[in-house]
Amino acid sequence: MLKQLLPRTIFFRYLLIIIAPVLLLQIILTIVFFDSLWIKTNKGLARTLVGQINTLVEVYSNPKTNKDFNFVKNIFENKLISKIYVLENYKLPSLKKPKIYNLYDQLLDEQLTRQINAPFWYDTKNSKDFVDIRVSINKTILQFIVEKSRIRNSSARIFILWITIPSILFLLISILFLRNQIKPFTSLADSAEKFGKGQYVPELKPSGAVEVRKVIIEFEKMKRRILRHISQRTAMLSGISHDLKTPLTRLKLQIEILNKNHALDKVKSDVLEMEKMIAEYLDFSSSQETGNTIQFDLSNLMTEIKQKYNNNKITFKCNEKILMLGRKHLIKRCLYNLIDNSVKYAGNADIIVKKNNSAIEISIEDDGPGVPKNERERVMRPFYRIDKSRQMADGSVGLGLSIVQDIVNSHGGTIKLADNPKGKGLRVTLNFPA
Repeated sequence: MLKQLLPRTIFFRYLLIIIAPVLLLQIILTIVFFDSLWIKTNKGLARTLVGQINTLVEVYSNPKTNKDFNFVKNIFENKLISKIYVLENYKLPSLKKPKIYNLYDQLLDEQLTRQINAPFWYDTKNSKDFVDIRVSINKTILQFIVEKSRIRNSSARIFILWITIPSILFLLISILFLRNQIKPFTSLADSAEKFGKGQYVPELKPSGAVEVRKVIIEFEKMKRRILRHISQRTAMLSGISHDLKTPLTRLKLQIEILNKNHALDKVKSDVLEMEKMIAEYLDFSSSQETGNTIQFDLSNLMTEIKQKYNNNKITFKCNEKILMLGRKHLIKRCLYNLIDNSVKYAGNADIIVKKNNSAIEISIEDDGPGVPKNERERVMRPFYRIDKSRQMADGSVGLGLSIVQDIVNSHGGTIKLADNPKGKGLRVTLNFPA
């Protein structure tokens, strides 16, 4: 459950590591401030004010001290309370209980209830700077106009400003530094993804922390080793195949000269099979090559392939313009191999190209014998043949699907063999990143 709530990117995870302690500290400081300072200070202000009001109420309501009320009133008006009015024949308005979120009204209401033994009413919202407090004594109302600063401590606003503005400022600075620290990770991830798809990746310049630099350096070493290995294997296979073509050509020429009575037809057939095998080896070696990728239109590529085959039993379905990033000649060879297999073993092929939000899907379906489920993984291996005698007779060495898989993997895609959902036959599905 907790893993699902955590951010997925390293940037936001690091940001959470920075924000969480700061936020927790601010919450603790705010709770301590409001509990120990703000509430106690405001409660003390409200208690003092209500005590002064209670003194005036007692002076006015006591017959012995009533004659001195005006004298006391003048003292309070000059020093503590802005205005004091005596309202005759006046009724108190109805008092509404303070809202739970209005702490100032709650504190004032609490102190008035506790200290004033007479009906009272107050209003803190009608005026911006003053509070209106009224106390009923028989048929007389004592009205007190008090400045809001007498019941409110302004330190809360200052505290909030001091605790939020510096935190936001330091957080922005942290984000800027954090972005610079994350850049090497992002560059490395992008390079690894492109390299995995077989795309050209320029050399990464080590940057960032020591550990990150070490990872980038080791990645570049690994990349060079892999490219060197692929280049050596491709060069070796290509060189051997090229070298074999020269004596094979001489053999073909000698057979044509000597085969006047068709006695060497079988030898000629064997030489042609060898020639096909060498051509397949060259195809396999060239499928390992790396190079720059381009963006091309798959619908145009399908039109080219359709014109090449010109076969009514081969259908193409691509209803929209689909752009793909890759090596066009390798994608074309990949499709040629799959279509050739379908035509060879089934006589027909249905090619469907479609695109969704995240992938490009190419499906090739046929009505042939298909591939058994237990053989579908093995047929992707180089030089593997299900029916060895039949494929050797065709000059095939079992590299067709291996070439397809290498091309698909080099473009960051996947290949899947399944039964044709229409019934008999095989469906080959290629998925490429969109």
